[in-house]
Amino acid sequence: MSKRVIWLRKGVVWIAMAGMILVGLYQWFYAMSLSPISETPQQAIITIEPGSSVKVIANQLEQQGLMDYPSVFNVLLRITKQAKKLRAGDYRVDTTWNYQELLKHLTEDPEVQYPITLIEGMTLKDAIQVVRSLPKIKQDLSAQPWDEIQQLLGLTSYPEGMLLPNTYFITAGTKESVFYRRAYQALTEVMEREWSNRIADLPFNNAYEALVAASIVEKETGVPSERPLIAAAIVNRLKKGMPLQMDPTVIYGMGDRFQGNIRKKDLQTATPYNTYTNKGLPPTPIALASAESIYAVLHPAQSDVLYFVAKGDGSHVFTSNLEAHNAAVRQYQLGIKP
Repeated sequence: MSKRVIWLRKGVVWIAMAGMILVGLYQWFYAMSLSPISETPQQAIITIEPGSSVKVIANQLEQQGLMDYPSVFNVLLRITKQAKKLRAGDYRVDTTWNYQELLKHLTEDPEVQYPITLIEGMTLKDAIQVVRSLPKIKQDLSAQPWDEIQQLLGLTSYPEGMLLPNTYFITAGTKESVFYRRAYQALTEVMEREWSNRIADLPFNNAYEALVAASIVEKETGVPSERPLIAAAIVNRLKKGMPLQMDPTVIYGMGDRFQGNIRKKDLQTATPYNTYTNKGLPPTPIALASAESIYAVLHPAQSDVLYFVAKGDGSHVFTSNLEAHNAAVRQYQLGIKP
């Protein structure tokens, strides 16, 4: 047998062995890609930074204890050519997923959404603190952003009450300015809808005045079902030219001077927001008004109510004349039984 034939036979053997090794490696790799990414079951959120390479992401998962064999993930991404689909952001990871499932989630699932809840009745200052307390929000305005927000929203007055209270969801890195525009747009949509569907003969010249009234309803409301009656009292007083005499407006006008109690002196101290010394509505909202309060002032209860007194349990006694009102004050504020 010639040497050439011998070398050919050896070559065939080596090729066959190499093929078997490659098939074995492929089978091993395929089996590994279908195994859980970690033997320790857990769920977590990972942050993929902009510009992160496949290797960096794989090593990051390993360092966080979320992946046992980063090389499998690395090779899988390269074989499937899915690396370009990886995007910066926050993503959920479940270590019970296999490597193929992880790849699918990272390339197809949306980013993690974080909630921001603005509560009805809070002020703009409160809302800004809530927004900035979320680590995932990107602060892009100054420490005292009132003028910037006013300009951002295209307003001509102080932007108090110009965000709709609700729970919003954002992705990591969302700019606070983007969030404020979104919450303002949500308020605008509610106001446009409710203003166009308002009942007739209301004492509001425009939707903004209705929003100011709604903010007072919001601060006076302890029981949600009372919103229409409180709105009716405000509407009726405005129609009669009576001062609104609403304590929350006085408190708002006092600012940091308010220490928990309103004194007679405070009720007599003139500020733009003191509805005891001034007739009509205050110049701006005094808080964030809910869609329910906005609806209430544009659809108030059909009632001649003019007064209401807190009963101490969050609810009120509503009356339509001064004599009945004074009796309610004696009973519920002074503790004098009728």
